Amino acid sequence: MSCPGSEGMSRYYFDVENGGLTVDEEGTELDGGEAVATLALRTLLDIARFEVVAHHERRMSVTARDADGMAVYRSELTVRTGWLVGPTG
Repeated sequence: MSCPGSEGMSRYYFDVENGGLTVDEEGTELDGGEAVATLALRTLLDIARFEVVAHHERRMSVTARDADGMAVYRSELTVRTGWLVGPTG
């Protein structure tokens, strides 16, 4: 069994869900399934770095679609925050 895109460069689209859906309409040319997984996770972690967590929880995901529009890979992250003792300051 081969990974999606293992036959050479293919275009993938990375849709972001983060309180709403942002659909990638440009896509990125990548060489193989490992590159798709790496870019999906990097994208998700970049979003999480700058995200302000509202209501003590935030769910985010990046879904990669192939050129035919079929979802082929998904990365998800949930960030939960909360004071363990009363807030200071």
